[in-house]
Amino acid sequence: MDSINQPSKPPQKATIADVAKAAGVSKTTISRYLSGDYKSISEATLQRIKQSVKELRYRPSRLARGLRQDRSYSIGMIFADISNPFSTSVLKGAEDMCTKQGYSMIVCNTDNDPEKEKNYIAMLHAQRVDGLIIHPTGQNLENLRELSEDQIPIVLIDRSIPGLKVDTVGTDNDKAMTEATGYFLDQGFERIGFFSQPIQHVSSRIERARTFVQILAAAGHPSVDDIYEYEPRIQGQFDEQLDRFIAETQGQYRMIFAVNVVTQLKLINALQKRGLRIPEDVGFAGVDDSEWAPVVGSGLTTIAQPTYEIGNKAMELILERIAGDNGQPGHYALSANLITRGSTPSRNAKIL
Repeated sequence: MDSINQPSKPPQKATIADVAKAAGVSKTTISRYLSGDYKSISEATLQRIKQSVKELRYRPSRLARGLRQDRSYSIGMIFADISNPFSTSVLKGAEDMCTKQGYSMIVCNTDNDPEKEKNYIAMLHAQRVDGLIIHPTGQNLENLRELSEDQIPIVLIDRSIPGLKVDTVGTDNDKAMTEATGYFLDQGFERIGFFSQPIQHVSSRIERARTFVQILAAAGHPSVDDIYEYEPRIQGQFDEQLDRFIAETQGQYRMIFAVNVVTQLKLINALQKRGLRIPEDVGFAGVDDSEWAPVVGSGLTTIAQPTYEIGNKAMELILERIAGDNGQPGHYALSANLITRGSTPSRNAKIL
C-alpha cells in the first residue's frame, strides 16, 4: 500500500540557543549582541554571530527584547483631532519613520478635550510607552511635566506649551503669516476677517493671529480688530460671528482667512448656504492645503504646511531621545508655502 503523504511540519523558529550553538558562543554573548553591547565581543566573534543570525534567519522577539532593555518598543501619539487632514498627514510621516525602526504606535484622539487628553496621557504611561508625541490641547502642563521628569521622552507637534521643556516641531507660523498677510494687503483687500476656534492655550493659533494683527497694524489697516473666535461646542456662535463680519463689511472689498482646514470647511459650507460666492462676494484663504483646495471655485489660496515632514521629524527626535540623547530641547519651525489661487484676486482684477 502506498504511504499517504503527510503535510510537512513548518520549520522550527530559531532560538537564541540555536544561534549561540552555531556561532560557538554562549547565550549571554548573543544577548549582549542583540542589545547592542559589543564592547566585550571581538570582531571575529561579531562576524560569526552575524553570519549565524543570517543563516538561521533568526528574528528576536520584540517583547523579549523589550523586557531585556526595559523598553516596550511602542510610542504613543495623541492628536487633538484625528479627523483633521493635518493630523492624518502628520501621522503618515511619523508612521513611516517609526516602522523602519522596529517600533509600533498607539494612536489616540482627544477631540480637543483636555480631560480626554489627561486620561490618554495616564493610559499611555501605564502601558509603558517608550516615548510620547502629542498634538496638545495646551491645558495639561503638570501631567506632561510629570512624564518628562520621569525621563519619558516627549515631543510636541504644532503647539508648544509654555513651561514645558521638551522638543517641539511645527510650522514657522510667523514667517508664513507675514508672507500671507502681506499678500492680502497687496491684493487690495479692505477688510480681512480672521476666523478661528478658541485661540487661547493653542500656540499655533496665537502665533498666526499675533502676526496677522502686527502686519495689519504696521500698515494702518482697519482689520486689526477683525478676529472672530468661535467655540464649536457653543451652538450658533460660529454663525453669529460670520453674520457679523458679513454685515459689517457690506460693500467693501473683503476676504476671510481660516486658521486651519477644519475652519475652512465650516466657512465654505456656511458661505454657500448664505448664497455668497468665492471670490465674487468674498475672497477666501486659509491654513492647510487640502486635496480639494485646487478645485473649489477657481481654487483656494492656502498656506501649505509641511505636515508629513513634521511627523517624520517628530518621530526622528523621539527615537533619538529614546536612544539616549540628553541634549537641550529644540524648537523646530519648518517652512510652509503660500499657494495663491483664484480665491484672492487683486482688487483691480475683473471678476467674471
